[in-house]
Amino acid sequence: MAQDLVLVSALFEIKERGVLVVNNAAAYEPLPETQLADIQTILILCWGLLGDVFVRVPVIEAVRKRFPEAKIVVVLDPASAPVLQNHPACNELVLFSRKKKPRLIYLINTLRHLIVLRKQRFDLCINLYCGGASAHFSQIINARYRLSFDHTPELLRANNLLAHYPSFGANWSKALGSMLRPLGIADQAIRKGTTFYCSDEAIRYAKSLLQTGNRYIAFNLGAGADEKRWPVSRFVELAQVISEKYSYTPLVFTNPGMEYLAQEFAEQYQGDHALLVLPLIPFEQVGAVMRLCDYVVTGDTSIMHMAFGLKRPTLVMFTHTRPEIVAPEDSPYKSCFRGDPNNIDPYGLPYGTVDIPVAEAMRQFDLLVATSSSVQKAQ
Repeated sequence: MAQDLVLVSALFEIKERGVLVVNNAAAYEPLPETQLADIQTILILCWGLLGDVFVRVPVIEAVRKRFPEAKIVVVLDPASAPVLQNHPACNELVLFSRKKKPRLIYLINTLRHLIVLRKQRFDLCINLYCGGASAHFSQIINARYRLSFDHTPELLRANNLLAHYPSFGANWSKALGSMLRPLGIADQAIRKGTTFYCSDEAIRYAKSLLQTGNRYIAFNLGAGADEKRWPVSRFVELAQVISEKYSYTPLVFTNPGMEYLAQEFAEQYQGDHALLVLPLIPFEQVGAVMRLCDYVVTGDTSIMHMAFGLKRPTLVMFTHTRPEIVAPEDSPYKSCFRGDPNNIDPYGLPYGTVDIPVAEAMRQFDLLVATSSSVQKAQ
């Protein structure tokens, strides 16, 4: 994509707006208040998977709080659009697929997006993606101020506002939020957690699926990587214990491309309460169903972030990633994690292992119930 955008840039008569400051200390300093007050249109580059976008939601919300009257346009992958499609912080979503085949269609769509976005003459472009050809993309769009981290030569050349590349060994939202320092947004303004909004239509649909009077606990079995999936047999055992002890009806989401997991769960489940296995439904409707559940049990996936965003009491099985990188501060939550001393991350800390006993999961669930007993099911 980078080579394509270099060629595309030749089609534009690029004249820099503002002063481009490359690798200069001034680029790291907060803009004066008089200049910040002039920012009325903001473009945020936010490509990534569903979970990536969820992690950036607190950053987008902080931008909205700092610029309450500005028009905020977010560029993201079509598959990740449901994360932000109902979010009040965003005025417009631009769905820009990074799939490069067929090549001609990809180039035509890229050129079309660049022309449309460049014509809007944004006051500020924030590159939360920072990868691939995003530096070229933001440079061609030619916003007056262009903000990103500083860890590649391309980003240094493309932007006139910079933030030092942070450590991602702790909370990722806080780390990403440090990019906003040149906008006068303090690190403390970035919260740990996320937000997810459901439409009224999705909520009505969810209510039609669930039986009035039942209390539900939702189980999400799938994950994009094998190492992030706790064994189905342990999910089943945990569901049976919870169902017997707390009289909850287990509800299982069906994951696209992993439908066999829900089928395995249904075949193994022998609990006292009837099991509800949902069919494949759109992402927003998954959230609407989850909103009506008392508890959620999941691995580290986009469904986990959704549960945090809906403030559902959630038990997370961290079988690979570490809890502290996504742990919310504004949602009831407990985690299960066992470090693997033979598998160390870039920060010298152990990754997790799938070898989490059901007894430990149940102990954490009991603690979750005790700490979130005042949380009422969303209506």
